[in-house]
Amino acid sequence: MNKEKKNMIEYYNRYSDNDDLDHMGRWARIAVLNNIQIAWISKHTMKGVEKYIASCNFPTQLNDTAKEHKACHSLAEAKEFVNERWEWFKENTK
Repeated sequence: MNKEKKNMIEYYNRYSDNDDLDHMGRWARIAVLNNIQIAWISKHTMKGVEKYIASCNFPTQLNDTAKEHKACHSLAEAKEFVNERWEWFKENTK
């Protein structure tokens, strides 16, 4: 496996392969690094406004548990949040 590819966060579709909800109203993207799920992004529509909820599955504060969440306005913003928090985690766990 390419070392550069090995250290990249990849996002996989869950429930729906496009921007629409599935027939049960679900939509998610799973953030995976080296075959380990590190975050989950789900889409929710509230009062006609779409929000992307990013949930990290790793500690994002020193001496804390996992599951920091953030409501974002776009999928790109949610991915950026996951990437930023992952970089913080790597730097603080050396």
